[in-house]
Amino acid sequence: MKHIFSFFLTLMLASTAFAAEKAPEANAPLNPYEQIMVGKVWVTTDAIDQKGASVPATDEKVAAFFGKAEYFPDHTFKIASLDGKPRMHGLWSISADGKTRKLTVQDDSGKTRFTREVENVKVNDGEYTYRIYPNGENKAEHIDIVHKPQ
Repeated sequence: MKHIFSFFLTLMLASTAFAAEKAPEANAPLNPYEQIMVGKVWVTTDAIDQKGASVPATDEKVAAFFGKAEYFPDHTFKIASLDGKPRMHGLWSISADGKTRKLTVQDDSGKTRFTREVENVKVNDGEYTYRIYPNGENKAEHIDIVHKPQ
């Protein structure tokens, strides 16, 4: 009996851990930070390094982050290049404390291609900025990706 209880406890804990890693649910209510994001087209306007210098949109460290993003109330999103070519779509969420944004990028059949989580710097009606670390875990070097609503 003790082993059965241990097995079910382990199974329950494992399923809870898995649930915490799942993509955002399309029908989940929006938190206040997510509400800010919907109903606008967010356009990347700048990339600023840790020294305060602008990084050109053509720089390989930031080129993939420049574009136009739309976040919808059903927790879906779509991102296009600055000239309007579709880049990615899927599910999105912002943590309840506003500190992180998670994108679950999907293919056309709904299968997850990859997940990207970023640290939010600013989330308000006039600006959305998140931070990337182009050299992995080197937190001394970062670039803030700045977006403004169109």
